[in-house]
Amino acid sequence: MADSAVNPWQMAEDGWNELVAASKKIQAAADAIKKTDRSVDGYNIERSLIKHKPDLMTMHSAGLQEHRKEHKL
Repeated sequence: MADSAVNPWQMAEDGWNELVAASKKIQAAADAIKKTDRSVDGYNIERSLIKHKPDLMTMHSAGLQEHRKEHKL
């Protein structure tokens, strides 16, 4: 692979990391909203986030990192 080429493994890892970070940001926002007079909106945001399985995102991210380490990718 040429030095100037984009490493697709790194792109995938970066993408998973961004998804994990975004899910944490969304959860933090939901938690803050739950403390306001619009708390129901916070619970709705949290429920929507849960449907996208942030724990699974974290597992996929960790799995890809381990796979890259194992295979020196």
